[in-house]
Amino acid sequence: MGDRKEKKRIGGEEIENLIRKLYYTPNHTSNNNNTNQQQQQNMNHATMGTTSSITTTTTTTNITPTTTTTTSNTTSPSSSSSTTINQKDDTSSNTTTATTSNNNNNINQVRQVLIALNTQFIHSVQPNMRRGGLWGLASASIALGHRGIRHFMNDLIPPVLSCFADHDSKVRFHACEALYNIAKVARGHTLVFFNAIFDGLCKLSADPDNAVKNASTLLDRLMKDVATEDDHFDVEQFVPLIRERISSNNPFVRQFLVGWIMILDSVPDINMIEYLPQFLHGLFSMLSDPNKEIVQRASSVLEEFLIEIGELSDSVDLGPLVTIISSHATSEDERTRERALQWIHKFLLLGQHNKLIPYYASLVAVVLPSISHKQESIRTAAALTNKELISCIQKSQKHQIAFNELLHHLKVELEKFSVPSRVVALNWLHILLNKDMDSVMKVIDVVFILLLKTLSDPSDEVVSLDLEVLAIVSSTEQNFVKFLKNLVSMLRTDQKLLAKAGFIIRQLSVMLDPEKIYCELSKILQTYDTNLEFCSVMIQTLNMILLTSKELSELRELIKKGSSCPESVELFQQLYKSWCHNPVATLSLCLLAKNYKHACELVKTFSQIDASVSFLVQIDNLVQLIESPVFADLRLQLLEPAKEIYLLKALYGILMLLPQSTAYDKLNKRLQCVNTLALLQLIPVNDSKPQPSTERDDEINRELLTHFTVVQQKHRQSHNTEF
Repeated sequence: MGDRKEKKRIGGEEIENLIRKLYYTPNHTSNNNNTNQQQQQNMNHATMGTTSSITTTTTTTNITPTTTTTTSNTTSPSSSSSTTINQKDDTSSNTTTATTSNNNNNINQVRQVLIALNTQFIHSVQPNMRRGGLWGLASASIALGHRGIRHFMNDLIPPVLSCFADHDSKVRFHACEALYNIAKVARGHTLVFFNAIFDGLCKLSADPDNAVKNASTLLDRLMKDVATEDDHFDVEQFVPLIRERISSNNPFVRQFLVGWIMILDSVPDINMIEYLPQFLHGLFSMLSDPNKEIVQRASSVLEEFLIEIGELSDSVDLGPLVTIISSHATSEDERTRERALQWIHKFLLLGQHNKLIPYYASLVAVVLPSISHKQESIRTAAALTNKELISCIQKSQKHQIAFNELLHHLKVELEKFSVPSRVVALNWLHILLNKDMDSVMKVIDVVFILLLKTLSDPSDEVVSLDLEVLAIVSSTEQNFVKFLKNLVSMLRTDQKLLAKAGFIIRQLSVMLDPEKIYCELSKILQTYDTNLEFCSVMIQTLNMILLTSKELSELRELIKKGSSCPESVELFQQLYKSWCHNPVATLSLCLLAKNYKHACELVKTFSQIDASVSFLVQIDNLVQLIESPVFADLRLQLLEPAKEIYLLKALYGILMLLPQSTAYDKLNKRLQCVNTLALLQLIPVNDSKPQPSTERDDEINRELLTHFTVVQQKHRQSHNTEF
């Protein structure tokens, strides 16, 4: 073993000495055949020494460079008469020519040695021979030095690179070692082969042999130094190499690529932000790598790039970066999603709204899904980004906003079951409507039906926001009617939504004109002749809201004005036609409008109505309402029973309909306080007459009563048909 190691050392030294002698020793014209033969023997000896050092059997290898003999210059007889100056000029010219010839001769001789090492060793089928060839090339590069190696880069580097893919790990190891020695001498001259070297290093970074991997790491460090110190390094040609490999899932390749990105980004004269779109996707993909070290390095690089973008924001094209980041903002990997949202937020804070306007719709599409994410940090990042997005939209010109695209993205969020997602989508719709209602109304059909369906959401917050949006949408007459018709249709088919009808009507009454709402609903319900039971329930709900809701206090006061106010009369008549679907609601409307004569006539017709449990419960509720502040003026009118005799009759009629119950006791006690008969005897005749009614009033009351009778007849027929 000791002898073999010595032979290796001697073989390398002799190759080195031979190359140095061939390249740097000048050839004189006086060299004779003995000199040439000696040179031949030295080359053969060096080659054989190398061979014996790497093989177990004796191998004879001939590396015989062709020696060019330079013919000596002799002075012709005719030139003897030349002047001394001419002789000097001729001598100088001959010397220059001889030097050039000698240099070319030396280069050719060295190249022949290198070619022999390549063909007879590097291409050998024996691993030991290939390793010997690599040692020989490394020794030759050392002998040539930085000044001489530039002539032989094509002879040195390609053979070594071919060994990077050798099946023998020792050959690959020595290939790294050889290229390290070559690059250390050549430095910037190796950049001609940089792409091929980088490709080889990338593959070796994932080599299964640790020794090879370590050797490639050392070579990689040297190449980074070479690339960063040379002003002629072409970053534009290098970046595509990164882009082609950045999608690799191999952890060693990823570390290798991140290392190069980091080192080049640290060079002041290289602007990697310019090339960032070509490999940004790969960096974000690394955040989901199971290897913590890769994640940490990728995070560090991304953080550095984000800082640089902030510093150079005026000269950075954010568009391509936004497109790439958007694809990661909805990633399943939480770390990747959060980092993408942070980047988007940073971009929005840069204040370059004009550059980002075309991307607002797509940003909304990727930011809103994270509003309801299970991880708090992601929800926080999404909320901050969403807030900044809204601010940017509000600062933008109306014509710059893609309303149609935005509404399609908001529709997706409205269809989700998550309350936060629906809330934020509704807030966005509210903002867009306030921004440019006309533009939104042109495409409102995209979400209109969905807005109606959202009314059945179990969350009151969602329903309230939904109603706010619908109220804005319904500000036009056409949409107002369309909305209420659809609302009634949905209430008819959705029992859960019908249970929330009270809440919906109250909220709408705050945002829209309650009188207009009630009148339109009354018109719509008059057309529902085929579903009378629904109409009855709906009227019962509307009536209860009318009598109890503070939001409708103004509407109640208008109805209470009664016959003294034309508007009140018109409103009463319009509501009455649909209120007839529910007898008790109709009676309460008459009491509210102070139309006591008609109320008395209605009570008389109740004998024809089936006294169902529902009917009796409604009567019971009406008695409770009579005792409430809503009907305080009605109770005070009992102080003048002679004037309000129809009121007394109506109340006694209600009392007679009630079974013995708490409501019966309450109303009975109230009527006992009046002591009607005693008062009628004491009051003067002139004051005891009830308020007269005109013929027109009587005619109207007869028409209303007829309408009530017809509607109730339909209800009875419908009820009989069901049974």
